Amino acid sequence: MSLIRPTLCVIPAFVRNEEELDVLLRCLVSLRTTAPDADVLVVDDASPATELVAGLEAVCDELGVAIASNDENSGFSATVNAGIELALYTERDAILVNADIEFTRPSWLERMQARQDTEGRPAAVVGARLLYPNGLIQHAGIFLSPLHRDWLHRFQYGPADLPEALRPTRCPVTAALQLIRYETLEQVGLYDEAYKMCFEDLDYCLRVFDAGLECIYEPTVVATHREKYFRGKADDKIKRWTRESTARMLSRWGRTDLSQWVPEVL
Repeated sequence: MSLIRPTLCVIPAFVRNEEELDVLLRCLVSLRTTAPDADVLVVDDASPATELVAGLEAVCDELGVAIASNDENSGFSATVNAGIELALYTERDAILVNADIEFTRPSWLERMQARQDTEGRPAAVVGARLLYPNGLIQHAGIFLSPLHRDWLHRFQYGPADLPEALRPTRCPVTAALQLIRYETLEQVGLYDEAYKMCFEDLDYCLRVFDAGLECIYEPTVVATHREKYFRGKADDKIKRWTRESTARMLSRWGRTDLSQWVPEVL
């Protein structure tokens, strides 16, 4: 029987206005309601709305949530790595949670930890079925589209109960809601901080597969995701980070045979 470890939920935050703060607070309250025993760390990536961060700190204190702050705006990978390093140091599983995630069903954490891979091992990385607020599928794993020659979300915009999306699958999964086992952190390490704004989660999943481990999409874990609610408001820095991260992805994996990562239904 595999060891069920304590978990650390890591939530990267970058707050610019009251509406964004409200979305983040919805995430925190829903997480606390559906997984009351999980430890939670918010890592603020030097939010420009400092007066709202003070209010966030007060709410975190009330909810029993830890909060840390970057000295400067560092991007997604560096921000989540602050929590991943803590999980590694304290021998906990890390669960990355986007600030625009809202949990609507209980037992999601237990289902992620219970997920096994195709060989019956605890899955190294576990993802979830994420739905848009209108109920359509946002994410059911990731695949390399031969048509678009790009990595896309499986069954995006399909109905929530699409039968094909209800089967566990071996494939890369998004960091919007992603469990990484402590043992995976030991073997694979942290996120690559050269990725500032995109492809960081896909890169990590491909590194996991390269290490002989598996990433598994678990459809019974369901949450609402306001995709790109924070990232979608692109300024010049975000646009530059996106270009640089895309170039990093192409440089690292562009000549690799990716056929081995075709989604495999369990």
